[in-house]
Amino acid sequence: MGWLFKTPSDDATEATLRALHTQNTLDTYYERGKALVLCIIVGFVSALGVSWFEYGTDFSVWENTVNWFLEKIRGWVG
Repeated sequence: MGWLFKTPSDDATEATLRALHTQNTLDTYYERGKALVLCIIVGFVSALGVSWFEYGTDFSVWENTVNWFLEKIRGWVG
C-alpha cells in the first residue's frame, strides 16, 4: 500500500489519476468559458455606457482619442 493511494493495485492508481486529470480539464474549460462570457458582457456594457455618455454630452471619445492620435502621427511624419 502506498502513501497517497490506499490500494496496492496499479489499476486503481491509474484510474484515480485519470479521474483527477478529467476533473482538472473540465475545471479549466469552465473557468475559461466563464471568463469569455464575462468579457463579452463587460464589453457590451462598456459600449452601451460610452454610447450613453456621448449621447448626453458634446464629448466624443472617438474625436478625443483616435483622431488626436492620428493627428499626432501626421505631425511626427509630416
